[in-house]
Amino acid sequence: METHSLTSSYSPARGVHLDRITWLLCGLLGVLLLAVYFPTLKWTLQVLLSSDDMAHGLFAPLLAAYIVWQKRAAILADPAAPNVWGVVIIVLAGIAGVIASLGTSSTLLRFAFMASLAGCIVLAGGFTALSRLRFPVLLLFFAFPIPQLLYAEMTAPLQSLATLLSKQVLEIVGFSVVREGNLLELPHYHLSIVEACSGIRSLLTLAFFCVLYAYFLEQKLWQRIMVVALSVPSALLLNVVRITATGVLGEWRPELTHGIYHEGLGWACLALAFALVLFFRWALHGGLGYVNRRLESSR
Repeated sequence: METHSLTSSYSPARGVHLDRITWLLCGLLGVLLLAVYFPTLKWTLQVLLSSDDMAHGLFAPLLAAYIVWQKRAAILADPAAPNVWGVVIIVLAGIAGVIASLGTSSTLLRFAFMASLAGCIVLAGGFTALSRLRFPVLLLFFAFPIPQLLYAEMTAPLQSLATLLSKQVLEIVGFSVVREGNLLELPHYHLSIVEACSGIRSLLTLAFFCVLYAYFLEQKLWQRIMVVALSVPSALLLNVVRITATGVLGEWRPELTHGIYHEGLGWACLALAFALVLFFRWALHGGLGYVNRRLESSR
């Protein structure tokens, strides 16, 4: 049979030779990709190092590399299947990169880099390789700063929401509060809800942690989606708790609302927000399990 003859004609040496060509292609594409987008990557790194909102972004490439290394056996187990569609993706990404350079759009340049990275993977290993690497590739988006226009659109309503909810909580616990825009005036302390207090930082960082938790520790897709979705209300809720605690401390001991104490409070609330996500996840999972048991017992 024809299939038998094809199998019997396989040469181990030829397979090793193809592997070497694949590795050489991957190395060449990697060097070219870094060379072309080096200014963009350098600028992105500078933003990550200088922005408090994107501190988590420094860990995204490291964790992506770790995940690739962890999955190396599964990736190398598949025979290399270079796909010419990778060239098409790279060319289209290159065109987008040129347009972004002419328009001085750093955001579009970063998307062009990601598209070029995907094209290089397809060219070297086919769409199967891209499918296996989709999570570490998508994780790299956490290393990209939010575009300024989108950042402004997000922070303004979050500031207003945080101010409104914090005012209500402070009044519930017994404080007299007057709101003027994003400023809360307590009897002995003035609390300004600036952009850094909008909650966007804790939201991005918590979402990053939840994505990693869902990937490593959750098995079902709906559970992963649930964990990531729970990061939004948890981050917003604990941001209100942080602002309220700052107001209470300002009335009691104002020196505790600045410096290392303020930063420590932020990190403590972030840890509590993550614990709240896990609690909600446990409660929902237990509730669904209880409903399923009741349905099965009623049959």
